[in-house]
Order: sequence, then C-alpha cells, then structure tokens
Amino acid sequence: MYKPSVYHEGELRLQQHSGVEAIADKLSKTMIMDYLDKQHEQFYVSLNMLFIASIDEYDRPWASVIAGSQGFISVPDAQHLSIDAQIIAGDILKENILHNNQIGLLGLEHHSRRRNRMAGVLVEKNNRQLLIKVKQAFGNCAKYIQARRASVSEDTQHAQNNPVKEYSKINDACRALISRADTFFIASYYPQSQHKGADISHRGGAPGFVKIEGNDTLVVNDYAGNNLYMTLGNLHSHPCAGLLFIDYDNGDLWQFQCKVEIIETPGGEYSRKMKLKIVEIKKLENALNLKWQLLES
Repeated sequence: MYKPSVYHEGELRLQQHSGVEAIADKLSKTMIMDYLDKQHEQFYVSLNMLFIASIDEYDRPWASVIAGSQGFISVPDAQHLSIDAQIIAGDILKENILHNNQIGLLGLEHHSRRRNRMAGVLVEKNNRQLLIKVKQAFGNCAKYIQARRASVSEDTQHAQNNPVKEYSKINDACRALISRADTFFIASYYPQSQHKGADISHRGGAPGFVKIEGNDTLVVNDYAGNNLYMTLGNLHSHPCAGLLFIDYDNGDLWQFQCKVEIIETPGGEYSRKMKLKIVEIKKLENALNLKWQLLES
C-alpha cells in the first residue's frame, strides 16, 4: 500500500541535493511519530520552558518562548499536548494564534542538552491554556547546544508589562547581544497542502557564529544536523524566518522577522549558509523570570 512521504517538496529537494535521501527516508520510519510516546511525555512535563513557532496574518513565522513552573506542560493523551501558562506580555504569539492554528514546539532541557520537537495544530485556546494536537513528534541530537542551568528569579520585572520596543535595524545593544550569542532559535513555516506546518529549531555555536553584515543582515553557516532538512526545507519553499535571541544576563527577548536566502557554498567548510535580511525587530524587556548559569559542555 502506498504511503505518502512525511516530507514536503522543499525538504525532499535539499535531501536529494545533499545525497541523504536514503538516510532521511529511514529516519522518517524510525524517528518521526504522529503521537507522543512515554519518553516524550515524561520529557515535556518536566520542562520549565517551551519554545513555540506561530504564524502571523501574513503567513510569517515568529519564534517565542513560554515559561512556567514544572508541570505547566501536560500530556492528556498521546495525541495532545497542553500548555497552561501566561503568554509573555507583548509577545506576538498571543495575536498569531487568532490567525493561524499551526504550531511548532521545541522542548529543550538546557542543562542536559536534550531536546525534542513537535509540529501540531492548535485545537483549543483560552486566556492561559493551549491544547495542541500532534502531527509530528521526534527527537533531536544534542549537537551545538550550550549547557545552562535555569532557576526561577525573585525579580518581578518580567511581570510589569514592559512596552515592546520595535526596530527596523540592528542597534548597538542588539549588535552586542548577537556578537556574544552562542544560541538562537529559528521558526519556519510550510504553508501548502497536507504538509502545512510550523517548526522551531535551535541553532548554536561558538560566540561569533552569527555574522552581522551592515545593520540589517545576519549570516549563519549551516552546520551538519540530522539530515532531515526540516528548517531549511521550509525556508527553501517559504523564505521567511522568525528568530529569537535570549539575553541570558537580564531576561530580555529579541524577536526578528527575516527574509531568507539559502546560499550554496560547494567546496567550503560548510555546504551552505543562510543569509537573513531583517524586516522587523521586537524587543521584550525583562521578559523571562529566570536566572542562568553557564555550565561546562
């Protein structure tokens, strides 16, 4: 009996171009599930933060984070994941879920560097709770993740509904953060047919791995990953990305909306790179009530 591919045309093209079709096909049968198994359930319910991709009214993906006490994520059954926490004040996530029900999730346990991803459909929402039906669930390796330990801060600045600051260019504070960053998160979207879905993934490297060109462009090399090309496949087909940088010193969140160009670099150290032209920047000050301790990798 014919079984349609779990991959869309953008993912398939990059897999073929990189010569990993057989590996990706095998992984699709052993790694990608349409439900949460016990291991994934136990992982998600243990987290105190969750990264989320949502889609705005213009079909552009945005990267966000929700934090809460352990237990704010629950798994009522293998087909659903529930989030019970307040969306951070000023986060575009609150607006986006009114326009589009496609959701991407990334669970990341910073201290162990363990991570899992999920694509789903938002089926219920109210002031605090989001119920998401699973479409795809899978694990990721721990490559390029900087180990950190997070603890709840007693500082209440995050609860003060600080106004969102908006920029169209990289300012000095933003440049300093990106230059020292070893981590960012990237949201992407495939808007067509049966494969419609949002995704959010992690990108990491030594400080400086995100290059800044002028005051409106970022360049990132494509490090080898799991050979599925889910992020780049989405970006190939729909070249819009939402980036999230966390200022681990003060809890500020910087959200970027970017136009993406994927540049092939044959013969180089990396096979391709992403060129991210910034369209919009949002800064949410003191948004996370967490203190971070850098751990040795």
